[in-house]
Amino acid sequence: MTVREHLLFYARVKGIGPHLEEDMVDKALDNVLLKKFAEFRVRELSGGMKRRLSVAISIVADPKIIYLDEPTTGLDPESRRQLWDILCSLKGSKAIIITTHSMEEADVLCNRIAIVNQGILRCVAPQVRLKSLYGGGYHLEINCVKERYLQMQQKQQKRKQRKAKKKEAQEQAQQQS
Repeated sequence: MTVREHLLFYARVKGIGPHLEEDMVDKALDNVLLKKFAEFRVRELSGGMKRRLSVAISIVADPKIIYLDEPTTGLDPESRRQLWDILCSLKGSKAIIITTHSMEEADVLCNRIAIVNQGILRCVAPQVRLKSLYGGGYHLEINCVKERYLQMQQKQQKRKQRKAKKKEAQEQAQQQS
């Protein structure tokens, strides 16, 4: 089947009338940048084009909500970026729910992020809030001078000891009250 035939099939499955299906298919092809590949057989498409076709299938009936599961898994960086641009262009007119393991993808595509761990919803918040709560990354210090390294180790041990004493004092204060 060709790209157009796939979209016509799904338009019919989704209940689009015969008088609207061609317009819906053309609009979906335009949205995902597959207009010039409409008559190609799907097996002739690259992986990125196949992903765009799956997005086109999901939007062919102009739904209010779109669900996508790992939409860019396995794509090269250029195809991934192209698909992100397509999804961003759809954001204003539709609710898009995406499952992904890529925080970079979630950061680019989402207004709010929900984190699920072991089947339990742990938190829902805008990415800025999540970054402020859980940190923005790692800090790496490299030192090539042995004496300086030993000084840094001693400072870190002293900090840990002060924290432990402070925590112990807080716990004793709580026990007394």
